[in-house]
Amino acid sequence: MSKLKIEHKPRGTLLYAKGQPADAMYFIVQGTVEITGEQTELVGRGALLGALDFLNQLPRSQSARCITDTDLFVITKNNIISLFQTQPRFGYAVLKAVAAEAVGSEQAKAEPEPAKLQPLTLEQVLPAGHPQFEITAPSEFDNYTFYTNAVCPVCAAEFPAVRLRESRLITKRVAPDFRVLYENMEPLWYYIWVCPSCSYAYPHKQFNKLSHVRALKLRNSKDAGNCGFTFSPRRTLDEVFLSYYLALNTFNLVEAAPHLFGNLWMRLVWLYEDCDQPEWAADAAEKALQYFQESLVSGRRSDAGDQRLYIIMAELHLRLNQKEEALRCYMEAANLRQGNARYCRLAADRIQDLRSH
Repeated sequence: MSKLKIEHKPRGTLLYAKGQPADAMYFIVQGTVEITGEQTELVGRGALLGALDFLNQLPRSQSARCITDTDLFVITKNNIISLFQTQPRFGYAVLKAVAAEAVGSEQAKAEPEPAKLQPLTLEQVLPAGHPQFEITAPSEFDNYTFYTNAVCPVCAAEFPAVRLRESRLITKRVAPDFRVLYENMEPLWYYIWVCPSCSYAYPHKQFNKLSHVRALKLRNSKDAGNCGFTFSPRRTLDEVFLSYYLALNTFNLVEAAPHLFGNLWMRLVWLYEDCDQPEWAADAAEKALQYFQESLVSGRRSDAGDQRLYIIMAELHLRLNQKEEALRCYMEAANLRQGNARYCRLAADRIQDLRSH
């Protein structure tokens, strides 16, 4: 393309800031960009950025920053003429995008906002009396995350979702209940993906593994989310809890297996403990224990799988001051000799610790 080449911008690059002179407009070929003005939004492939300010020679009305590695065309006064001369189809696409932006801007000024489905609020999703937090993910988390394009298996909406750079995670220690603690990062904050269009929420590694039958059931359910919720570019702790309770709602609608419920409640135990919310942690522990007990009876696992489950249940009993029940679970784990030798040793050590106190 004459005088118009794809430019690569690394994650974190500021394309322009509000108030700066508008010396270019940008067409996204690949990647995700955060636009910040009166509101914050994420835009991706095919979006045209900063066109009206550039064409009208106005100061930037918004800021734009790449939140993934991004490829784009940079259109300036030096190449715009050759663009329309040598690449009329691309030029036409640019004109359409500019026209759509201009029409939308004028309509927004001239007409009142049309009625919209309101985003889900914390009060709609979280249980009554749930604590709220003025906490945002630390900037260090950015070193371990990146955006990827996700497609909702329920409504087919595309949206940017956060993935973990797992190769960068450094383990500090593994707790007796198998929680892995990392240096400078807490993956629990990004465990759940949420579709902003239909509020389908699921652990990110199983997000696209929903069966066709269950997806159809969610699509037709009157209890499914019927309005969108968009997470902040840097997730807040309130949004973290919101994602888990939306996932619990999805689990209820699709009648998920007990161990899935147990795993989700176990992670809520850890989150509430991190936030110094002992009452909420105890309530989550009771629910996790209930689902794991149901899973133990109804599910089929290897001996090692049963050992792991017994150990987790023992740790939950300890959180609930149920020492005898914890000992019983540890003994069950230790006595499964065909299981994992490390689990046997762990259970035996915990039994010795409990009996010595």
